[in-house]
Amino acid sequence: MASQRQIAANRRNGAKSRGPRSQEGKARSRMNALRHGLAVATIASTDGDASTDDSSVDAMCQRLRQIEVERAKALNEVDILSRSQDLDALHTAIRRLAALERYSQRSDSKLRKNIVEKEVRPR
Repeated sequence: MASQRQIAANRRNGAKSRGPRSQEGKARSRMNALRHGLAVATIASTDGDASTDDSSVDAMCQRLRQIEVERAKALNEVDILSRSQDLDALHTAIRRLAALERYSQRSDSKLRKNIVEKEVRPR
């Protein structure tokens, strides 16, 4: 059983975790769903085996399109901020753009891999 000091420490620590409050933190956490959604490369079929079908390839293409839209927005934001004096905002925008680049590269490689696997495996 936890001591009174541990319980008090847990309460203090629990009070701190309320999610992101700054705009930078919210922007960073907003990308989590997109990032973790990219990790889904296969769809379970009815027999329990993981397979790639047209719907999974379509879903991955849709994710790539979403990333491209976000990349265009981030690139525009970097362009605008590069002319301003707000270096902190520029740094944040550049980090977001770099993260989107990584997500795009990973998603693209997974999509290519799934397409190749689909072509190799006859149905």
